[in-house]
Amino acid sequence: MDDLIDELEDALADGRRVPFSGRLLVDEDRILDIIDRMRVALPEELKRARRVIQDQERLIAEAQARVQQVLEERGLTEAIEAERMRLIRQAEQEAVQIRAGADEYARQVLEELDDRLTKLSTSVRNGLSALGDG
Repeated sequence: MDDLIDELEDALADGRRVPFSGRLLVDEDRILDIIDRMRVALPEELKRARRVIQDQERLIAEAQARVQQVLEERGLTEAIEAERMRLIRQAEQEAVQIRAGADEYARQVLEELDDRLTKLSTSVRNGLSALGDG
């Protein structure tokens, strides 16, 4: 996503200034292509974040199952029930934190994209307005 944002900035930097207007002419097809690729890339990043969370939850579940098996084999399950509950609560808290981190990352990416697209849209409108005034 960062590469696409950089590419969008490059496309804006490659635009030509309209003399005496402060307006910018940009390659509309290039900008639209970059925006389309951003739309495709953003869900992929969210999918990756969700896969990481699922993998971590799976690993926690596997670890809990292994611990349970070992404890049952040794006959210690009753003696450490409180510890098991603590570990489960801790794992649940960590899962909540991971989810919150992924949501925050997605929110930041979307806010940054929204900000950049707003600036781009303003530049395009200014360019079109300058062309209309000419």
